Amino acid sequence: MNRTISALREWLNPDWARHRSVPPFEAGLRPNRRLDQGAALLPDAEFEPDDVVIRDNGEVVFSSGEDVFTLTGGVVTRLVTLGGQVGSLLVAEDRLVAAVEGVGLVTVDASGAAADLCTDAELAACVTDLALLPDGVVLATIGSRDVPDWSAALVADDRSGRIVRVDGSRAEVVAEGLGWPGGIETASDGEVLVSLGFDHRVERRAIAALGKPGNAVGSNLPVYPGRIAASTDGWWVAAPYARNRFTELLLDEPELLREMTTTIRQDQWFVPRLRCPDPYTDTLQLGQLRVHGVIKPWAPARSYGLAFRIDQRGRIAESVHSRADSDRHGVTGVSSRDGRILVAARGFRNLLEPQTDNER
Repeated sequence: MNRTISALREWLNPDWARHRSVPPFEAGLRPNRRLDQGAALLPDAEFEPDDVVIRDNGEVVFSSGEDVFTLTGGVVTRLVTLGGQVGSLLVAEDRLVAAVEGVGLVTVDASGAAADLCTDAELAACVTDLALLPDGVVLATIGSRDVPDWSAALVADDRSGRIVRVDGSRAEVVAEGLGWPGGIETASDGEVLVSLGFDHRVERRAIAALGKPGNAVGSNLPVYPGRIAASTDGWWVAAPYARNRFTELLLDEPELLREMTTTIRQDQWFVPRLRCPDPYTDTLQLGQLRVHGVIKPWAPARSYGLAFRIDQRGRIAESVHSRADSDRHGVTGVSSRDGRILVAARGFRNLLEPQTDNER
């Protein structure tokens, strides 16, 4: 009925129409080439880093496939192999906490010895991020309970995402009905930041009331925000996917969306991706602008590289980009310590170290 009323209103007066719109990259999100100009830290295409953390001693740890690796002095060493796809990582004192698909949360010590922390069914799939509270409790975001594949959840407008409180081996759902919560990080002793991908929003929520809607820190973002990492001057947010007008059009048209999902292979759906292996078909699908066969940097992008920093006042202060004409895309993790920024570009299959503002 609501769909019929909306169509009638638009027919009576086109100015009454309400459709999804994509805001521009501006202010702190103004495009640049900092990811393209940054150093690649791993051998080309040998790894597919999903998340990255920097320990207190400066050691870099990243997840790739079923493994956790360390990077010290340019040398990559396998720390441990776990029994499933390793996603989010968390430093908890002298241990690592890793989210392992099909298992749950696993701790890893400095020697590489692994032990189950919490194998509750709530944590067995689609853990998108982890945060450590001052009292030692871990909070985990679950992107979707019902549709763990991101693109399928997007077209289904899935709202089964959750926040789970993990105290030792016990897990408790403290928030549900969320649109792909992709990141969580402590903001103060009593609050956390949560990124809600399908709402294009980062918000601040009280730890004592995580199930209640929070206050927006960033809303109607031009991206689907993901993991969040604290830094000395705010929080860095990974943005695995950028929004585009073609996908927004599809999401506004249920019949067209249904036809796409039933007649086209999922890998060819017109939705954002971590990387763009076939730019020729993407040109036709997304209307990319080419001149003499060269994709222009401002063209509609199926894949994009971006991480941005929110300052203590809640403003987007800076960002690092890799635009449509490049390939350093699909940023799934970010970490910052002592002025150093590291980005896990899963789409590009490498770790990147962009220059800081002070170095530019």
